[in-house]
Amino acid sequence: MTTTRSLTDDARDLPREPTAPWILVLVAGLVVVWLAVLAWQVAVLPDRVPTHFDSAGRADGWSSRTGALASSLLLPLVIALPLPLLSRLALRWPAAISAPNRDWWTATAPRLRRFERLLREDLWLIAASMIGALIGVQVAITDAAVAGADSLPSAYSRGPLIVAAVGMGLVLVRVLGGRYAAQPDLA
Repeated sequence: MTTTRSLTDDARDLPREPTAPWILVLVAGLVVVWLAVLAWQVAVLPDRVPTHFDSAGRADGWSSRTGALASSLLLPLVIALPLPLLSRLALRWPAAISAPNRDWWTATAPRLRRFERLLREDLWLIAASMIGALIGVQVAITDAAVAGADSLPSAYSRGPLIVAAVGMGLVLVRVLGGRYAAQPDLA
């Protein structure tokens, strides 16, 4: 019988399965858009920026230009982009992962290696949803700041939440729709 430690060691010794190219293209495209919005913010943000809004879309928190730019830069870098690194946990501590059919995926080294890729891809898609929502927030804040407005149109106040919810919902449907079912090529 194989111990968990030797199983994870064996899985780490196997070649890494590549992330699906369409996922990488999606994330790269969103990163380009995020950087373009950041460049736009650098060019147009005034010294005082509304950065928090109540449920009615009225500004109730303000920041300096530097603070707003720092948030726009750091949030994706700290929250979204490192998320796929969590998939490595599957190769170190598989029992910590909660996913459909986990016992089947963690029974052999080849399954565990594939399991890590599936998790990585799903985490990239969650990161993409987060980046999309953060882009929406950045555009809303910048538009309100440039217009000198103390409130946001409803599309801005709800748009980023809708982007995040739809993105996460699609990932959830993907996960619960059989993505983690036993795969015949790994039997």
